[in-house]
Amino acid sequence: MDSLRTMNLGLSGETNRMLIGSYTDPELGIVRAESYAQIASSNISTVIQDGSIFDSLVLQLSYDMYTYGSAGETVQEFSVHEITQELNNDSSYFSTSNVAYDPTPLGIQSSAINAELFNKELEDTDADTVITTRIKLDQTYGEKLFGFVDPEDENYTNFKLFKSEFKGLAIIPQSSDKIVGVSPNNVNTVLTLYYHFGDTPLTLTFNLSFGINFSKITPDRSSTDLAGLNQYHTDFSPANNRYIQSGTSLVTKLDFSGFYEYIDTLSNIIINSAELSIDDVNPEGDLKNPSSLVLGMLTDNNRFKVLKTEQDSIDYVNSGGTLIIGALANPNLPFSLFAGSDQGSLLSLAYSTTNNSYGVGYPTLLFQNLFNQKDKPYPYWALMPVSQPFSKSVNRTVFSKDNIKLKIFYTLPFIEPTE
Repeated sequence: MDSLRTMNLGLSGETNRMLIGSYTDPELGIVRAESYAQIASSNISTVIQDGSIFDSLVLQLSYDMYTYGSAGETVQEFSVHEITQELNNDSSYFSTSNVAYDPTPLGIQSSAINAELFNKELEDTDADTVITTRIKLDQTYGEKLFGFVDPEDENYTNFKLFKSEFKGLAIIPQSSDKIVGVSPNNVNTVLTLYYHFGDTPLTLTFNLSFGINFSKITPDRSSTDLAGLNQYHTDFSPANNRYIQSGTSLVTKLDFSGFYEYIDTLSNIIINSAELSIDDVNPEGDLKNPSSLVLGMLTDNNRFKVLKTEQDSIDYVNSGGTLIIGALANPNLPFSLFAGSDQGSLLSLAYSTTNNSYGVGYPTLLFQNLFNQKDKPYPYWALMPVSQPFSKSVNRTVFSKDNIKLKIFYTLPFIEPTE
């Protein structure tokens, strides 16, 4: 699928994360993540006194403890570059968005990332560990920014004018075997300008969360079973396995046409239970599977079904809670439809490390509703991750095409025989 928004909007309940790094997946090839961010002064009223001397400019990145790739502690090297293409604040940015930047780095820094520590801290809801990487940036660039600070100059105080001169920073992996998450909204992710007046050291900070910040995520599947998957929204059937991968918009499509073909032979049934599951998922190893999967409704052309027309809204209301509007399942798809559970909440197939499987999900009422609407079939669905978030992670899962099971248990009405 294309149009996966990785731009962070700062919305409540949405994970705000920039992804940086690369790793090699034996099943899905090389995955590479770059991040792009505008910068904005944290306090445009700060006055730099005449006679002040510039010292340095340092970009500090605070990790949110998400990591994916090799195990253990390994060194990751990132470079920072000046963006040369002005970002449009009226547009959205996606995992495939290209942004031009100066190939000469403003700064390069290596940092040791311990995957075990990151994973432990990510799962610890009370964790308060702060891990950062500090990258000293080019002196000339820093002096230029220092000289631009003027609370009486609209070119500095008006962000629309400021961003035309300072378009932002690109953070690019150089030597890497992991992808890590950086929190742009964290107070510890900051661009700090250091200077002094006399003997007094002073600072002025710029944040990365005010304007646009997003991740570009690029897969290279050329040496994998998915080498022929080179067009968006196009069915592709590998010989044996099925794949799902966050960040690269890779989903497994389910076709329930067989369900419709079978129920067309029945005049009426009561569905007692519908069970959806995936058995014998490939073991995780160093690469963790998504924690849970959901079902997003697709149209005939493999786009997500969205509420557009009055009839769409009528169908949604008539679903009786068996469909969930997308914002509850995926903020990237705010008007899309997802399968609901029998409790009227989002249908979620949870991954079990014990059984190495997904499920069982119970969409009984959904399938009863599909049976009742034989004239309006919805056969196509996307099986996709919801945790970690689809657009803010790169977790993947692999399983045999024969291991996806839908079981329908139903009752036929008793018809008294006639003489």
